[in-house]
Amino acid sequence: YLVVDSPYEVARWRPLVNWVLYIPHAVILYALQALARAVFCVYWLMLIFTGKLHPGLYGVMVMYERYNARAGGFLVGWSHTYPPFEFTPDSSDNASYPAIRLNLPIVPASVPRSAALNVLKAIPHYIVLMIFLVGAALVAVIGWFAVVFTGAWPHGLRDFLVRVSNYQYRI
Repeated sequence: YLVVDSPYEVARWRPLVNWVLYIPHAVILYALQALARAVFCVYWLMLIFTGKLHPGLYGVMVMYERYNARAGGFLVGWSHTYPPFEFTPDSSDNASYPAIRLNLPIVPASVPRSAALNVLKAIPHYIVLMIFLVGAALVAVIGWFAVVFTGAWPHGLRDFLVRVSNYQYRI
């Protein structure tokens, strides 16, 4: 689950420049996303054929998700602190950026091969998530204007975005 431990107050100028500061992270995230997708395919095929999950491959996917959560949280203004360029595949390491933490489970040693079908079982959740993401985009734009004019995230708007993110990570 995603934990955001930063104040709701944000400097009014931050939303105007955070997207520029995010650009280096976006470039890295593009490469990490390609890597994470390829690793997921191998990971899924390993599960189907061996019934085992590889902790190293899981670590690569954890690294991508954590990096994405930190950089994305900075982009939308959940933190004043610039996220580190850190690539730690350890699923228990979360101390380097305390403002935005993504806690993910440790990979089990083995699972039933039928767990590979969870990808198909998640399809209805992805449909619901798409609807939530449209709403989250609207809420993010409204929140952006609220921060520019008031200097603080409205509690309900930021909390909604964190809840949508948590739903996405659970899927």
